Amino acid sequence: MIHRIVALALMAVLVLSACGGTQPAPTGGATPPPAASAPTTAPEAPTVAPAEPTVAPTTPPTAAAPTLKVLAVQSFLADIAQNVAGDRLKVEALIPLGVDPHIFEPTPADVRKVAESNVLIVNGAGFEEFLTSLLENAGGERLVIEASQGLTSRTAREGEAAVMSPEELTDALCVEAADLFLAAEEIAAGTDQASAMELVAHKEEEHDHAHDHDHEHGGMFWQVALTQQADGTYAGFLKWDAEGGEIAIATSDGVLTVTGIDSGKAVEAEETLTPACSGLNRAVIMDVEKGEYLLKLSGFREPKATLMITMPAGHHHHDAGDPHFWLDPTKVVTYVANIRDGLISADPAGAEVYRANAERYTAQLNDLDRFIAEEVAKIPEANRKLVTNHESFGYFADRYGFRIIGTIVPAVSTGASPSAQQLARLTDRVREAGVKVIFLETGANPQLAEQLARETGIRVVSDLYTHSLSDADGPAPTYLDMMRYNVKQIVEALQQG
Repeated sequence: MIHRIVALALMAVLVLSACGGTQPAPTGGATPPPAASAPTTAPEAPTVAPAEPTVAPTTPPTAAAPTLKVLAVQSFLADIAQNVAGDRLKVEALIPLGVDPHIFEPTPADVRKVAESNVLIVNGAGFEEFLTSLLENAGGERLVIEASQGLTSRTAREGEAAVMSPEELTDALCVEAADLFLAAEEIAAGTDQASAMELVAHKEEEHDHAHDHDHEHGGMFWQVALTQQADGTYAGFLKWDAEGGEIAIATSDGVLTVTGIDSGKAVEAEETLTPACSGLNRAVIMDVEKGEYLLKLSGFREPKATLMITMPAGHHHHDAGDPHFWLDPTKVVTYVANIRDGLISADPAGAEVYRANAERYTAQLNDLDRFIAEEVAKIPEANRKLVTNHESFGYFADRYGFRIIGTIVPAVSTGASPSAQQLARLTDRVREAGVKVIFLETGANPQLAEQLARETGIRVVSDLYTHSLSDADGPAPTYLDMMRYNVKQIVEALQQG
C-alpha cells in the first residue's frame, strides 16, 4: 500500500514538472511569443567589418510599413528620399542612370510607372520640363512632392550670363534659316480661326530608344499660302501647338499676332529683330506656355508668306530660373525637409521614423558641407575659376567661393546650343582669365569642349556626376558619394592649374 502511494506521488511530481508551471494567456490579447534561447556558443567575430549601409538604420516602426509606391524622377533625388524613408518605404528612380534629365522623354513604360505610383518626388523649379504632359498621360491622383519648394533661384553674377546681342541673334537665325529654307513645306492658311491650318512639326529621324538620343531643338520652316483681302493685302490663320519655352518666330513682310486659344490673350514679344535672309524680314522672341496658339498673318503684300519657328540659338532668358539647387548640400537640407513632410502626409504612421531619418541625414549633409569647404581651401584662390558644360554650378560656386567664367551651353538646360559668336566670346574670356580646366558632366557631348581646348590649350575633365548617380560599382552610387567625388576631381584639377 505504501509503495502504491509513493508511486502515485512520484507520478504527480513528474506531471507537474512536465507542465512547467504554464500560465494562462492574458485576457484580451494574444499569447506572447516565447523568448529566444541564448546561443550555447558565442558567434565568432567577423574578420572583415560590415560595410556601412547607404541608408541609415531606423528604429522599428510602431505600425506596419505601408504598401505605398514611391517614385523619384532623378536617381540622386531617389537616394536622398531613400535616406529619409529608411527601411519603411522603397523609393525608385524614374530616369535611368546616366540619362540627362534635361533631355529625358518619358516612354509608355515610364508613364505606367507614374500611373502606378502613390507618391512622386520631383526636383521642381522648372527642371522637369516634361512633367505636365507626363502627369496628364499618367492620369489618376498621387501626392507630388516638390523637393526644392521654398528655395529662391539665384541671379547670375556679372559676366556669367551669355546674353547674345540683337546682331548675334539675327545672325544665328539667318544661319538656321539657310539650312531650313530648301526643305520648307508648303501649306495653305485658313481664312479664319475656325479653319486655321494646324502646323505640324517636320518629321525627325527615329531613334533606337527614347532615352538614348541627341536632343536638338530643330526649327520649322514653311511657305504659307494666304488669302487676298478687300484691301489687296493677304492674310491667313494658323494653329500652333507649342511645347512651351522661349521661341523665335520669323516671317516675311506683314504683321504676325500670336494669341493663346484658351486664354484669348496676345503674347507680347520680348525682343524684335530685323533679319534679311531666306525671305525673312521680321522676327520676334517670345516666351510661351505649353498650349495651343492662333497665329494670325495679316498685311502681307505677297500671296505667300515665309514662316520659321525655332528656339533662338544660345539666347539666354533673363528670367529663367536655375534648378540645380542640389549641387549645394546646404540647400539639400530643404529637400530633406520637404520630402520628410511629404512622406508624413502620405504615411502618418511613419512620422517618427521619417523625422529621425531626416535629422540623421541632415547631419550628414552638414558634414558634407564642411568637407567641401575644407577641400576647396586647398585650391589657390586665383585658381577658383569654373568653365562648365552648361549653367549648373552656380549654387556650388556661390557657396564655396568660385568664379564662373562661362559655359559652353549658354543656358540652364543642356538642350540649348551656342552660336559661333558665343563660342568665340567664351574663348576670349578663357584666355583673359587664365583658365586651365573645363569641366563636363558624364554623358555630355565633348566636341565643343575639345574644340575650345585645342584653341586655348586648356584641359578637359569630363567625368563629373551632376545629374545622375553612377551604378553601384561606380564612384558616385549615392548623392553624398557623388558630391565628394566631384569635389575631389575639381580640387585635383585646379590645384595643378
